Amino acid sequence: MKKLLKLEQKISMVPQDIKGALSSKIKKIMGSCIDLEVKEADIPYYKKGDTVEMFTIVDDGMLYFKPVVKEIDELNKVIKVEFNREKYELLQRREFTRIDFQKEFTLKDDTKEYVCVGIDIGAGGMKFATEAALTTSQDYPIEFTLEGSIPIQCFFKPIRVDREKGKSTKNIVSGRFIALKNIDKIAIVQFCFKKQMESTNK
Repeated sequence: MKKLLKLEQKISMVPQDIKGALSSKIKKIMGSCIDLEVKEADIPYYKKGDTVEMFTIVDDGMLYFKPVVKEIDELNKVIKVEFNREKYELLQRREFTRIDFQKEFTLKDDTKEYVCVGIDIGAGGMKFATEAALTTSQDYPIEFTLEGSIPIQCFFKPIRVDREKGKSTKNIVSGRFIALKNIDKIAIVQFCFKKQMESTNK
């Protein structure tokens, strides 16, 4: 795993006390420890001994691991974490997991705003049902939330549009996200990981 990390690489940490990811930057890698530069305002969210979740985008996909906070240097705004070299997940781009996502959200076309109902979601895109007549030649503004109240806003490009079976007037749309911020992609991956683990542990 150590070979996947680089100095000055941006990496997101998720403390135990909040929902969402905070940005940090790798300043030093030594053995199984990483020194991370964080914002001064974020330091109170971390406690020595806490296990945090970490996500970062690497060449082959998304790296996910759960280190332990070892030291907090408030003066220099640096947090040292220790990780297990054998315990990490490298989610290949082609393996971004799709999980059930049955939530309502909004999508806009040129003239109207539609309520859509999610079917599944992954880091790269989603599938949903809608009465909107979407085309694969256009990108659409979309806004949705995961578990918290912070909205994720981006564009959505339909790849496949099929009429729902039966007498329904809805279309089943599959597509990918466009102009999705890295921090939002990480939030989606975190959401998918947690849901997948919950399903596995049932």
